[in-house]
Amino acid sequence: MKRVSLRVLVVAASQQESAFANRVLEDHGDAVAIASEVTDALSRLRTDTFDVALVSLSLPRGDGLALVHHMRALHPDVDVIVMALPSELEESAHAMALGVLSSVMLPLTGDGLLVAVDRARERRVLILERQRLATGEAQSRRRSATYARCAAFVAETDTRAVASRVLETCLEEVGSQSGAIYVQDPGPARALVRTATEGDVGGLPMQIDPASLEHVDPSRVVISENGRAKVYLIGHTDLLAVIDMAGPSDGSLDDTQQEALEVVASLGTAAFSAARKVEGIARTGIKDPDTSAYTFAYFGDAAGREIDRAARHGRRFSLVTLGLEGLEESRVRQDASAIVHLRRAVSDAILEAVRDSDVVARVEDDEFYLLLPETGLLGALACRRRIVARLARLAADVALGGVHALDPAVGIAVYPGDGADLGRLLRVSRRRAERSRRGVWRRLGLSGVPFWDAVDRVLGSEDDAGVGRDGTVALHGDLREAQDDSSLATHAAIPVTLLPHLAAAITFDAIQHRISGTLYLAGDGPTISSVSHILDAAVRPPLRVWALGRAPVGDVAERIRLPLEDPRLEERVLLLALTEIGGYALVARRLSRDLLLTYHAADLDLVDGLVAALQAAYHLQPEAA
Repeated sequence: MKRVSLRVLVVAASQQESAFANRVLEDHGDAVAIASEVTDALSRLRTDTFDVALVSLSLPRGDGLALVHHMRALHPDVDVIVMALPSELEESAHAMALGVLSSVMLPLTGDGLLVAVDRARERRVLILERQRLATGEAQSRRRSATYARCAAFVAETDTRAVASRVLETCLEEVGSQSGAIYVQDPGPARALVRTATEGDVGGLPMQIDPASLEHVDPSRVVISENGRAKVYLIGHTDLLAVIDMAGPSDGSLDDTQQEALEVVASLGTAAFSAARKVEGIARTGIKDPDTSAYTFAYFGDAAGREIDRAARHGRRFSLVTLGLEGLEESRVRQDASAIVHLRRAVSDAILEAVRDSDVVARVEDDEFYLLLPETGLLGALACRRRIVARLARLAADVALGGVHALDPAVGIAVYPGDGADLGRLLRVSRRRAERSRRGVWRRLGLSGVPFWDAVDRVLGSEDDAGVGRDGTVALHGDLREAQDDSSLATHAAIPVTLLPHLAAAITFDAIQHRISGTLYLAGDGPTISSVSHILDAAVRPPLRVWALGRAPVGDVAERIRLPLEDPRLEERVLLLALTEIGGYALVARRLSRDLLLTYHAADLDLVDGLVAALQAAYHLQPEAA
């Protein structure tokens, strides 16, 4: 079957998504039409013919899901693929219920997009093939049914599963009630061992001596004689399997049954060959023997290939080091079977939190490496949040032998900014993981703490800090624990007039260097106004800025204001920035009309934790990854 070129309609929430999809699909020979909005998409659907529609669920006002409704009702022949953010799980589930073909997570990746579109392409190929077969005679229709039955085993990668499905298919083709399949043993004897049976096979042997099959003619893979039918699955160099079954009740095989079994033999041979290759790969050490993760050797090879691809196409990717606390003590207390269960449970929890295109390798019981293709810092942070959430649920499982803490220390390195080779990236990520292990966020136990409680913990009360005449800050009580030895998090007294300049510098730098991310502001009108003026002068700023709190009349920052009725947003000062190059947090309370006691931090764990807690507190949308 020839490769099919598709007509694809792209309805994305941003020009960047549209341009990316257009470039990837046209490079692979598809014709792409881009609709800038839903009305344009509806017009194109009325006048043009499309095979696939790529629809973003992030379109404003719920237009994405509404368009899916419309297309499934009025254009059922168009395969719909939805693009969704990780936060749009409910919308994705609704779309899947409407009958969309598949969904692709945002931000788009080339591999993820091609996998989804190729699935539609495969469906189109099958549809075209089915239409061609349907126009033929009854024999052609029977062959179509045979191919459909073969679909049960062509994608299997386990030889025993392939054997069982091939036998079932052969019995269905001839209407037989009993039979057995003999599969070649990979050992030196190369005997064919009975692997699966159906019905009464009491008269059949447990294995077949290869010497007794030397007479088999490779050009006759189906033989019917003496009331029995035999099917031989012959590979390039040897006999892979033999099916021995009772013949049809009405006598010998007819031409249609003979041809159908030949088709099954051909596809079955391919399925067995593929399954043996997969098992051979697994035996060479690509997969970790105790879990579903890869080995470090394979991880290094995959990372090297990703570096080559990223350098060649100007792409980025993230390398993540994941260290788990509490597992060493658990290994001492548990028996061998419980340790194996724990390894698999931890590995499965991590694999559930990543994409199919991501590579997870287990280095030690308490250390994992992750390779996230086409993913920057924001995407890696989002992945970390998912992993932390799943490991927290796992630690609550009493069946894990008393493991109460699986809080990971995570280090992230992004290519090419943090290094252009695997060794450099690993060193950076491991160093950052160690910094995470010693950081303020873990030391203060702020994970899971509500946002304002975390702010109070790092700022303290009026009795916890004093400011001398020279401007130095004297800390009391436990407030010193909120400071970092490497000055990544510290307290300072600053004049209120400095805030607008600080926020403006962050905003201007992000816009000038086209750095995507999110900036949250609260508690100081001049600061919000200064940032708003910069945004007004920018063309399509990549930085999302939100001013939280009540919107005063005549405020020039009205368009970035999220009107939240919470007096704490006016009493405290907030400046939280999380971008592709890092994070910065400033929280402050007023010491006087002109002076602020600030806590400012560039600790990524702390900034990401505060941003996530703020978003959870006010149900804000996570930053784009």
